[in-house]
Amino acid sequence: MRTAAQYTLTRFATELDISAPYLSDIERDRRRPPEKTLRLIADKLKGVGAKYEDLEALVTRIDQDTRAWADATPGVREMLRKVRESGRDPREVLREIEETEKNKDKKKR
Repeated sequence: MRTAAQYTLTRFATELDISAPYLSDIERDRRRPPEKTLRLIADKLKGVGAKYEDLEALVTRIDQDTRAWADATPGVREMLRKVRESGRDPREVLREIEETEKNKDKKKR
């Protein structure tokens, strides 16, 4: 998308206020960009069809904070194993959790 928008790596990195090697790592999925950076990338590339949600789906790395939490919390690893073993789409499980949270909020009111 960057090249379709006619950005060089260096010029696009400058526009994002990040280094070219860091941008290269993001593009090659060696680093996970923070949400703010990913939203900026999507905004700058919207002319070639970029959307934050689509770019977020391409990022396969787990952010450092979540990784540290998962490493320090045995229940997280168990939860991930159970979701994987269930064969369910993780987004479906997430929607159920979000719905449960909404219902809890409604009951509090």
